Amino acid sequence: MKKILLLFSLLCGVPTANAQENISYLLQTIDVTAYPNCTFEVRGQLLIKDKSKNGGALACAVASFDAKTIKPYFNKYGMESYKPGAWTAVSVSGVIDKRANKLSVGMLFSGRGKYYFDDFELFIKSKNKTVSIPLGNPSFENDGLKPWYVNNFKDVSNIRLTTDTFKSGRQSLLIDNSSAESDEYGENTRLGKYAPVNGIRLYYEIYGAGEPLLLLHGNNMSIASFNRQIPELAKKYQVIALDSRGQGNSSADSTRLTYELFADDTAAFLDFLRIDSANVLGWSDGGNIGLLLAIKHPRKVKKLASMAAVLYNDNTSISPKLNALLRKQLAEMKDQGVARTDMNYRLKTLLLTEPHISPDALAKVTVPVLVMAGEDDIVKREHTALIARKLPGSTLKIFSKAGHEAPTEVTEEFNRTVLDFFAGRK
Repeated sequence: MKKILLLFSLLCGVPTANAQENISYLLQTIDVTAYPNCTFEVRGQLLIKDKSKNGGALACAVASFDAKTIKPYFNKYGMESYKPGAWTAVSVSGVIDKRANKLSVGMLFSGRGKYYFDDFELFIKSKNKTVSIPLGNPSFENDGLKPWYVNNFKDVSNIRLTTDTFKSGRQSLLIDNSSAESDEYGENTRLGKYAPVNGIRLYYEIYGAGEPLLLLHGNNMSIASFNRQIPELAKKYQVIALDSRGQGNSSADSTRLTYELFADDTAAFLDFLRIDSANVLGWSDGGNIGLLLAIKHPRKVKKLASMAAVLYNDNTSISPKLNALLRKQLAEMKDQGVARTDMNYRLKTLLLTEPHISPDALAKVTVPVLVMAGEDDIVKREHTALIARKLPGSTLKIFSKAGHEAPTEVTEEFNRTVLDFFAGRK
């Protein structure tokens, strides 16, 4: 199960270090020894209410080969396929390995929210015929939960059958995490606060004491991205972790998304905290924002550490495969009826169309800048070198055996590099 939770955390943006703590699951296990190499499909109905931005649920199926070997399958479109506040049909399919003896079907869910489940079905195609495999209590019409197994997140969930809403029959299963307290990064119910900025509300958390160090995350991510950095950085600095506009727990309006807008939000946020100047660590989109903050609001940045930033998006800066994938995902979302105003749609569009930073504009940045990337980064090595070359006071660091996720892939080296830079050590 540990492997399943790790993969779920990667798909949903949940920090992997806390995967076992963040994730609960609703599963039922079926004997499939009679169906080697057969195709299966699991279907279910899901409704989510009062979900935190970092919470969510994902349809899953797990083929078990033996007590130690598993193969997980997940809903193809992840969280993007769910319609907030409405019953949504979700499914997952795959091929049952010839070694598999068990198939677990159900849902994985994470974070605060109300998760309603109903109408699970399992189909297996065998000998060119699709058969329906009986599940126990698939629509939760029985008074008890058996044979479903629910792993309760820290025993904080209110788990019950309910007649409040259902897809069919008279009741469904409700797993209510909406009032759960959390001390996790990005969901800290004790430390989390909001700042009214530029007509929206920006969510932030502060850890440690000392010089202010602002953290800026990547596209459609959150404060939780830095869960492996915050504990170390907070030993030396006052770490201010911020959710960017429309991401994490921050709100958004209909203003067109640009990295200049994010930089203006960040400057106004520092004004709200009455911080004249801060060290800044930005990763991916956060690196783009950090560069623009240093260009447009130079007095707000004391030092900047930028991981995997880009100046513009074309075949000289970004892997063409990534852009092709983004275009495919946008087309699929459009086919699913996802509105252009949907934040996921807007953020993917942002990746394809922004930023527009002239390399010569970097000459305006006079503060020390640490330019970082992974040797296998989606950002091309030549582009990262261009950024470093155009910045008057820059240091270039390429992490070997790492890619775009270097902060999690080579955590110790990454943290040490950042701390040495901000301390003035080479």
